[in-house]
Amino acid sequence: MGENILVWVVAGIALISTIVAAFAIAMVLLLRRQLAALRQDYQRQATSLMALQGAMKVLSEGVINHGQAQAAVQRALERLHDQHTELRARDPDQGSYEKAIQLVREGYSRDEVRRLCSLTPTELDLIYSLHGAGTARGGE
Repeated sequence: MGENILVWVVAGIALISTIVAAFAIAMVLLLRRQLAALRQDYQRQATSLMALQGAMKVLSEGVINHGQAQAAVQRALERLHDQHTELRARDPDQGSYEKAIQLVREGYSRDEVRRLCSLTPTELDLIYSLHGAGTARGGE
């Protein structure tokens, strides 16, 4: 009878070992599926990240280009303003004194009026003393 119990114990251990092995195999298979799913998620996220990086690069280049274009427009506007002012100073209907008086009243600085109207410092002083009354801006 001792042998009989031993056979049953061995058979029980074998059965338990088989169940544990089957459970371990099932867990390994489950873990492999989860690992494959994680790898797919990683690939999708890596692809999305690369797409986002590309989009950010395009946006940053666009911002830089926009800033450069804005600066170029600003410079062009400043040049146009200067040209317009010079053209107004050369208006044949007005002499340089009349033009200088107008510029002084508009608040232009002495340097700007002298440059635009080609006046001597003495002429400029006279115009400012008669028409300036604190209207000049900067450069005095």
